[in-house]
Amino acid sequence: MTPDKKRALLDRALIVLNCLLVYFLMDYPIRVTNAYGFPVTVGIKNFLPFVLGMFWGPWSAAGAEAGMLISALLYGTAGTETVSEGICILLAAMGLRWIWFAVNRDGNVRLESLKNVLVYAAAVLVISLLCGEVSALLEGAGSFMPAMIGSLLCGLLIGIPVHILLSGIFCVKLIPPVWIRLSHDVGVCLRPEHAGPDTINEAVESVGMEKKIPMKRIFEIESCLEELYIRIRKMLPDTEILGEIDLGSTISMQLRYEGCRYNPLRSGADEDEMDEIGLKLIRHRALRASWSYRRGENRIHIVV
Repeated sequence: MTPDKKRALLDRALIVLNCLLVYFLMDYPIRVTNAYGFPVTVGIKNFLPFVLGMFWGPWSAAGAEAGMLISALLYGTAGTETVSEGICILLAAMGLRWIWFAVNRDGNVRLESLKNVLVYAAAVLVISLLCGEVSALLEGAGSFMPAMIGSLLCGLLIGIPVHILLSGIFCVKLIPPVWIRLSHDVGVCLRPEHAGPDTINEAVESVGMEKKIPMKRIFEIESCLEELYIRIRKMLPDTEILGEIDLGSTISMQLRYEGCRYNPLRSGADEDEMDEIGLKLIRHRALRASWSYRRGENRIHIVV
């Protein structure tokens, strides 16, 4: 197995684990306390499969299903209710994903237009009705309305704000369906022989002008890229810097480079005043700046 495949497999395993923990923590305490007074299949947890399924598809569905099963086993939930909730999780996670990407074949998941909001809302409505039907068939006719209304309200009232937060502010990395060829606005490839990121900046400006993004915001991401390039080159002069930049209501830049563990978002003991100024510039302009290191690869994510 190649290093890239190992990294991808590890990333997916972490997605499953995180979804399992989040679903369980939002589910089990409510089952125990019966805080809502609704059937155990209904709760604030209902928004999770809608939102996370859009980004991570079967991996988020697997995590949510595992979290639900653990919660149901610990609480002693009836088998019919467990099966009903499991089917509803699958419908919400995968059904919304299939509908969305059938309409948006460019791989965009942001709710930045009225069309996208309407597609999301219509898909949630259809899936909520299906969840109600499943609950009615397995648990009795009286469970139709709680299951349908619970899924609909959580999918819209909670799902939309959380979706905007994840896609627009945090710019969560998407795992697209196999039939979607995910493209980015600007690719980053900076080899050791490159004097600087001038070519990348020109491409960012060109795409930014087409999308009518204010030049001030374009300069912000360009300055962040330049500062990161200087800092990485100083520490790892022979490494290749790869990544992608996506421009929209928020601008996302993801970089990766191999070598020793080095976080350019933190100041070193031997850095001078100019180095500190450059680091402060990144921190001042970024809504989000994160760094991670796995299996010999450094990763940076900057959102402006």
